[in-house]
Amino acid sequence: MCGIAGYITIEKYSNSLFEKNAIELKKIMKNRGPDQQGFFRKSRKNYSVNFFFSRLSIIDLDERSNQPFYSDNHVLVFNGEIYNYLEIRKILESKGIKFKTHSDTEVLIKSYQFWGKNCTKYFDGMWSFAIFDYLKEEVFISRDNFGEKPLYYFFDQKNLVFGSEIKFIQNLIPHKDIKEINYGKINDYLTKGYKSLNKNNSSFYKNINQLESGTNLTINLNKFKISKEKYLIKSDLINQKISNDKNDNIYEIKKLLIQSMKYRLRSDVPISFCLSGGIDSSS
Repeated sequence: MCGIAGYITIEKYSNSLFEKNAIELKKIMKNRGPDQQGFFRKSRKNYSVNFFFSRLSIIDLDERSNQPFYSDNHVLVFNGEIYNYLEIRKILESKGIKFKTHSDTEVLIKSYQFWGKNCTKYFDGMWSFAIFDYLKEEVFISRDNFGEKPLYYFFDQKNLVFGSEIKFIQNLIPHKDIKEINYGKINDYLTKGYKSLNKNNSSFYKNINQLESGTNLTINLNKFKISKEKYLIKSDLINQKISNDKNDNIYEIKKLLIQSMKYRLRSDVPISFCLSGGIDSSS
C-alpha cells in the first residue's frame, strides 16, 4: 500500500503554498507508506502540476525505485503492484528497451512510453497511478480493473485534485464545496449496506467522486479539459466462450489459479496471509 495525491491547477499556486502542503501531506500520508516520501512540482505559464507520494516498499527496495519516478519526459506516482511485471519487462526488452531498476514501477512507466494509454490492457495487477507527460502536456490517470486501489478526485474546470484518500484532497485545496456532505450516500450506506458504496462513483462528499474501476482519465493541460475512457468492459469477459466439458473447465481454472498465485507471491519482503472462509481462501 502506497499513497498518491496530485494538485493540477490553472490558478495561482505559489512555491510557499506547495511547500506548506508538502509538509502537511507528508504527515497524513505516512500511514500509507512509511519507507519513502517524495514530491514533484512543474509550473508553466498556464498551469501547474504537483504530485505527492508516500511509499511502502515491496518490489525492488532500493532507493533507485523511489517515487515520483522519472523517465525521459515522464513523471509517475503509483500505488499498487503490477503482478506480471516480469513478463511485460521481457516483452519490452525484446523491443530494445533498457531498464535501470528491478521494479514494477519502471515497467509501468516504460509500458506507457511504448504502448501509450493502451498499456493498461497489458497489466495484471491492482493500481491507481498518474503520469505527467511533458511533451503532450497532459496527465494520464488510471485505476485498476476492479477498483482494488482507491482513487478519488475533485474537478471544477480550474482545478483537478486527486488522491488515495479524500483527506488528501481536502488538505490540498481550500474550497468549501469539497467538504459538503453527501447525505444521499450516507442514507444508501445505512439502509442498503456497504455493497451500495460502489454502485456509482459518488463519495460521502458531494463534489468528490471516485474514478470508476477499469477507467482511464486524461486531462489536457492547455485546454484544461478532462476525458474518461472505460478500458475494461466486464461483459466482454463474461461473454467469452468457454468449453462445455466440465473436466476442461476444472483444468483451466486450476491452471489460472496457480498462475495467479505465482504472480501475487512475488515480493522482496516477507509475505503473510490473511485467510477467510470464502471460496478464494479455501481454494
